[in-house]
Amino acid sequence: MKLLLNILGSMKTMALLMSIFAFAIAYATFIENDYGTITAKADIYNARWFEILMGILTINLVINIFRFKMFSIKKAPIFIFHLAFIVIIIGAAITRYVGYEGTMHIREGESSNTMLSSDTYFRASGEIDGKTNFSEQNVYLSKRSQNSLDTSFSIGEKEVNIELTRYIPDVIESLEEAKDGVPMLDMMVTSGGSGEAITIKEGEYYNTPTYVIDFNSGEDFKDKETITVYVKDKKAYLSHSIALKTLNMDTQQNSEIKPSKETSFDTRKLYTTDEAGFVLKQFYPSAKKTLISNPEASAQRPGMDALIFNVDVDGVSEEVMVFGKAGSRAKETHNIINGVDIHLSYGAKRLTLPFSIHLKDFQLDRYPGSMSPSSYASEVVLIDKEQNIEMPYRIYMNHILDHRGFRFFQSSYDQDELGTILSVNNDPGTLPTYIGYALLIIGMMWSLFSKHNRFAALAKKAKKASAAAGAILATLLVVGYTPVEANNLPSEIKTIVGFDKKHAQEFGKLVVQDASGRMKPVNTLATEILAKVYKGSKLKVGKYTLTPTQVVLGMMIKPDEYRDIKMIRTKNKEINKIISVREDSKYASFSQFFFDPQNIKGYKLGSYVETAMRKQPKYRDQFDKDILKIDERVNITYAVYTGSLLKIWPRPADENNKWFATIDALQTFSYEDASRIRDIAFAYFSAVDEGISTSDWTNADEALKKMGEYQRFYGKEIYPSETKINAEVLYNKANIFENLYPFYLLVGFVLLIFSFIKIIKPKFKLGFVAKASLWLLILFFILHTIGLGLRWYISEHAPWSNGYESMIYIGWATVLAGFIFSKRSPLTMASTSILTGLILFVAHLNWMDPQVTNLVPVLKSYWLSIHVATITASYGFLGLGALLGFVVIILFIMKNDKNKNHITNSIKELNAINEMSLMIGLVLLTIGNFLGGIWANESWGRYWGWDP
Repeated sequence: MKLLLNILGSMKTMALLMSIFAFAIAYATFIENDYGTITAKADIYNARWFEILMGILTINLVINIFRFKMFSIKKAPIFIFHLAFIVIIIGAAITRYVGYEGTMHIREGESSNTMLSSDTYFRASGEIDGKTNFSEQNVYLSKRSQNSLDTSFSIGEKEVNIELTRYIPDVIESLEEAKDGVPMLDMMVTSGGSGEAITIKEGEYYNTPTYVIDFNSGEDFKDKETITVYVKDKKAYLSHSIALKTLNMDTQQNSEIKPSKETSFDTRKLYTTDEAGFVLKQFYPSAKKTLISNPEASAQRPGMDALIFNVDVDGVSEEVMVFGKAGSRAKETHNIINGVDIHLSYGAKRLTLPFSIHLKDFQLDRYPGSMSPSSYASEVVLIDKEQNIEMPYRIYMNHILDHRGFRFFQSSYDQDELGTILSVNNDPGTLPTYIGYALLIIGMMWSLFSKHNRFAALAKKAKKASAAAGAILATLLVVGYTPVEANNLPSEIKTIVGFDKKHAQEFGKLVVQDASGRMKPVNTLATEILAKVYKGSKLKVGKYTLTPTQVVLGMMIKPDEYRDIKMIRTKNKEINKIISVREDSKYASFSQFFFDPQNIKGYKLGSYVETAMRKQPKYRDQFDKDILKIDERVNITYAVYTGSLLKIWPRPADENNKWFATIDALQTFSYEDASRIRDIAFAYFSAVDEGISTSDWTNADEALKKMGEYQRFYGKEIYPSETKINAEVLYNKANIFENLYPFYLLVGFVLLIFSFIKIIKPKFKLGFVAKASLWLLILFFILHTIGLGLRWYISEHAPWSNGYESMIYIGWATVLAGFIFSKRSPLTMASTSILTGLILFVAHLNWMDPQVTNLVPVLKSYWLSIHVATITASYGFLGLGALLGFVVIILFIMKNDKNKNHITNSIKELNAINEMSLMIGLVLLTIGNFLGGIWANESWGRYWGWDP
């Protein structure tokens, strides 16, 4: 027994087990990304060997707590740290073996007390002569390895044995050419804004809301127009009594076909009527259907599975096929085998709750000018007859209904917006898990600042090495750029870029109300629009450079000219194909997104957007995400053209202080108020046209002043102060973070060069340069901090809510880390400055996407702010450690007999600082990750259910 405990508790055993654990969960991440969550659970997370591994690791922790006597005050931080993992594992075990989750679907006006389990179950039952028996088991089937699934039970005097012989994940019917087959059509049909892939074999027909596609079925369709498909000389033809419009998908050529009895049915050609359309993907003169795994299915877009079982009833065997899907309600198959009625099913199980939820109303709010949802909520009534409760409640993202151990999260909704899908979670392990997280944070932070632990020893070591090594300094250069003015332009492009810059600046000070009700200058909105749509701070038209406000003003005044300018960022080969632009194009014009650009009809991305929107965020693949991003840019562009994004007109005496776009104001205000706005707007637009033609903007400036006077008079209750407006315009104009990174890089590289000179020639004097560089970095840090503060003030949320904001915050944390460790280390200061410059440089690359509209619902959580602030701050310390590591490698290369003493001291100093920086980074990263688990659990009910 003692030998076993020694083996289980040894550090070698722990190192081996932790290595296996780390490799397993890393490998599981790749499995989940490629094959889906179910396969990752089947192969790793829910495998018996993984449970044993976790159990042995826990035993190892317990043994070492006693072996190293971690019960003293001196070792209290380490004891709390180890205890935290034991408590977390206990909480996780309760969640795994006791807790469960699923989804509840409710239509408006209806109630439900059942939920579909998220786990998948295989159920087999039999019946004979009134006697029944069944078997049920929770199963996880792998898409990448062999699966074992079998069950047995007795019924009457007969033995039933069932064994899985073949598993076909993401099953689809495939058409294969075969001599003994029949003619088949592989088609895509669109109707009512959505598309559907269909196959029709000869003798069948497909019914749409407006017409019938008939493939020689012999049926008589008197009430609908019929488009008949027939085969002649092994080629498909159409017979139609209505005119069809066509679009060649390769050449983009449009044409119209008159009613005809013989029209060639060609592939890659869109045939449309007034309300619907269809495309022939492929015609098979002779084919048959077979079942295969869909090669286009992904982990994020799984399909239906097929399971083939061998069912043996007292020696009589039969092959039975069952269809099902994780998360979908199981459907039973029914077969009589050797006199026994066998029922098999695979899928989610319906679970009953001790109370019910009644859906009064589902509410979906969209962003202005867009079909994209900004938020959605369920107005429900909790009905618990046992506890005599009937309580109304509003469920929305990060606002959970919690009752009798069940937690209800807003998850998704029905396509017609008349029903809601709630995620349901029953997890008794939440409390012990959170206690474990708290202990973990306490243990790590205590260990970091305790005088008895390594961090304090490293600080003393760095101080001692620094005293022997000396100090180092830096200098700075400035580079500027002035854009071309858009005045005195050639007449052929004057209507596009001929907006006076000074007038555009004043136009930018008009106040606009955004979708969330925040008041801000048009300049901010224009800057955000261009950053979102064009991915830049200025628009280049030929050799001319336009400010964001000039662009937005131009799009509103001259939409016909601007819609053909390639300014919508795409840079996606698949999407470029869909909208028929060059695959390597970075930008597309607004008109290229429509089949009929003159009338803004036939949106090419419509069906793809609808498909992506109906998925939960965790199931969206990269194509879905890119589609939604580009759709948002198109919608924002359209909203600018129509003016609907610029809510600049306050309604007089409005209780809610709601502001309106020009069109909405003219349609909804009283006749007197609408007339006043019409006169002001008409005078302004006319004056702008005059300014473009004559280059005299006096009248336009006067008309703009009247618009500002109207805003201040009727919107005075929420109109921001002039100071706030000017501060926001200043932030946009200063562009602090983009202008700072060249200075950070320059100071860092110069300081690094002087540092190496000092190491090679210890007598080299750098007193003045050292002080100057330090004060310059302090100045940059102050400007950086002011920029963050201004962004927080402008956006009204913590400046780490998206990728761009996270990067500029990480840069700030990096400088802070450098100041903490660089008092006596110029090499650390140089590394800090270089790394910060690189981070800000990356933040301003084109793929960074500053937030322009409201945060998506799931991101409106204080847990997110805490999680992101902590985890991104760690990147500054870890990044500094990485760069210091490179510097130390260079010092080792430079080391020789002449300078070894001086360089050795520098290496010791940097090693100590490096380890301290990494320790802080590791603590913040660990705490941030666990806080991310809390965010996930509080937002959608699962600790790690966002994505792999």
